[in-house]
Amino acid sequence: MTIITYQESDRSRFRPSSFASPIRPVLDAVVRLRDQWRRRQTERMLEGLPAEIRKDIGWPTTNAAPHSR
Repeated sequence: MTIITYQESDRSRFRPSSFASPIRPVLDAVVRLRDQWRRRQTERMLEGLPAEIRKDIGWPTTNAAPHSR
């Protein structure tokens, strides 16, 4: 299974200084929502690729259901 991780290099921009500590939870929530949105967009893009390319890069198929007998 493929795991996608994002580097947190730009996260430091969103870290407020001590004067903004009351809004820190709000900013953290915004950063989490942004990361979730980016992850969904990446998954959509990967799911939109042809099956052969997804197979080549190791992305799991969406119709891979466990076989039952």
